[in-house]
Amino acid sequence: MMRWLAAIAVLAACGAGEPLPTGDVFIAFSSAFEGFRSWTSFHSEGPAPGTQPPEILGPRTEYLNEVPPGGALEFPIGTIIVEAIEDGSGHIVAAVKRGGDYNGGRNWEWFEIKEDPIAIVWRGVGPPNGETYGGDPEGCNSCHAACGAGNDLRCSPYLKLSSF
Repeated sequence: MMRWLAAIAVLAACGAGEPLPTGDVFIAFSSAFEGFRSWTSFHSEGPAPGTQPPEILGPRTEYLNEVPPGGALEFPIGTIIVEAIEDGSGHIVAAVKRGGDYNGGRNWEWFEIKEDPIAIVWRGVGPPNGETYGGDPEGCNSCHAACGAGNDLRCSPYLKLSSF
């Protein structure tokens, strides 16, 4: 009973829906994505080769909640990257550096979100069963491992750790 009361007190103190950093773990709630369109952004007229599934074309903007420190070899826990396809489809995907050896030690949690209001459509190591993203039934990991090798699974040419 005391554990439940302590958990309720923590949630009340942090505010419902607020991210709860717990040491080396960051768990993102919908509120973590609020205001993403005001973050540092990078726009392109289409995907760079190997960076986005080929069926999702068109201009896009990537948003980064916090630029990593210079010389970093990986993005810090709590990093949020949102990619909005700017073709009128409303397709928005995101990655959050969760930490805690999440996702087999990759530490990234993948998301699809929607706007107005911000809500999480799905989250996890990839899309829910029966849904594929980029034609890959394994979800996000295999493509990001292929194109983001040596860059903390980030494929975008704008998010190269060596450029920060």
